[in-house]
Amino acid sequence: MFGIFKILRLTRGLLVLSREKDLIPENLIKSLPALVKIFLKIIPPNKKHGLSESLQKLGPTWIKMGQFLSTRPDIIGKELSIHLRELQDSIPPFDKKFVEMAFIESFGEDYKEKFEKIEEPIAAASIAQVHKAIIKINKTSQMVAVKILRPNIEDRIKKDLKDFYLAAKILEKFSSEARRLRIIDVVKTLEESLSMEIDLRLEAAAQSEIIENTQYDEFIEIPKIFWDLTSKNILTTEWVDANPSKDLEKIKKKNIEFNCVGENIMKTFLILAIRDGFFHADMHQGNLFVKDDATIIPVDFGIMGRLNIESRRYLLEILNGFVKKDYKKISDIHFEAGYIPENQDRDKFAQALRAIGEPIQGQDSKSISMGHLLSQLLEVTGQFEMETQPQLLLLQKTMVVTEGVAREFNPDLNIWSLSEPILDNLISSQAFDPSKLSFTKEAINSNAREIYHSIINDIEKTKKDFTKIKKAFGDDGLKIDKKTLMLVTEKERLETNPFKSIIIILLVLILSILLINR
Repeated sequence: MFGIFKILRLTRGLLVLSREKDLIPENLIKSLPALVKIFLKIIPPNKKHGLSESLQKLGPTWIKMGQFLSTRPDIIGKELSIHLRELQDSIPPFDKKFVEMAFIESFGEDYKEKFEKIEEPIAAASIAQVHKAIIKINKTSQMVAVKILRPNIEDRIKKDLKDFYLAAKILEKFSSEARRLRIIDVVKTLEESLSMEIDLRLEAAAQSEIIENTQYDEFIEIPKIFWDLTSKNILTTEWVDANPSKDLEKIKKKNIEFNCVGENIMKTFLILAIRDGFFHADMHQGNLFVKDDATIIPVDFGIMGRLNIESRRYLLEILNGFVKKDYKKISDIHFEAGYIPENQDRDKFAQALRAIGEPIQGQDSKSISMGHLLSQLLEVTGQFEMETQPQLLLLQKTMVVTEGVAREFNPDLNIWSLSEPILDNLISSQAFDPSKLSFTKEAINSNAREIYHSIINDIEKTKKDFTKIKKAFGDDGLKIDKKTLMLVTEKERLETNPFKSIIIILLVLILSILLINR
């Protein structure tokens, strides 16, 4: 019975999606079984563009999928991609009684002793909603932002994800294009992202890590977390007293330098993604605030991306390769990383990369689009049988969204010129240790002191270890009394083989030689 309901839920969702004829890639349709192709043809198209509304009815997981697709115009087309952006922060808030239930569950019946006032929600999304509140700290009142999960959201998402996995398995079984796109891994990436959003303690931990990583960066500020007022269902953070990035008129009236704001937004993305390997993956206008000095304040750390050192090196070299017009190097990186199969031609791939990179050279800065370049790169690598890299999906999304927000402030923003010194700085670091990299004097000095003390501590530890060893040796070598020697000999005779004895003797001789020659 359970399986029947799962299939019915999945069928309902697929019926909605199949009505959007431009939603499913043509290459994917071609590789599907004939019966499925016939089914897709007989379903009437949705000519009114009601996909956003339909996804909202299907539930939060479908909304998240729609938000993800909104950042992939290379798959669903530009028009549909723009339409799906309406899914951001446009969900009605839930009832007041569920708000109170969440507070009681998290902090008990006396939660009002900690929270003086909880106002009406100021923003409502598919997973949670945000309230302005006042808390008591040391007999003083302080304004905070309180994020509360929607009721029963965890169970709903788990059901939907099971349906998505079933659909992904079916697609990969029958479609070579689905296997190339690694649909199952895409669902897994979505699942990992959602697990952060349905446990606000994990979101708080992510926010805390970003605070630590950016403490020396002067152009970014992260709100403080109140851990004692945070639970699985509720997250309490410092209230952001700054200008919403979407309120361009307000920012303009305050005479805040627009060009500087745009640059800081892009710099924030670059340092989080490439330097730290841990970045905010939902940097739309609703999640960015601007201080009067153009400092950027990101909020809502529910969707995060993490890149390992190999992926960061890959990304770093790719971006730098396009900046330097070194297409052969970009080609070699794809092959060395194993992204492009060895049976493909490196020179032909480099030629295809040149077709992407050359049009951006010598153009006006406003005509250079990182998002457009990434779309082209994805298309070209697909032609050379590159499999979709799940670890880069959230990164691709963030790059596209961030560029759009930054260009709202500076349409002529030259992303490549801005990124070049940062890329060069990172490449020049032999260790490429993100924790040792920063953009301020204070951070550099701090890191230098850190490294110095670490070396000194290691030296002292080594000296102590050798002192202990030396005490066991006299002028004539290793000191072993007769009783100990007899016991060892007897034990070895009974419990070990001749080879072990030889190894022990050799080790003793080596140690003796080392100490004699010290």
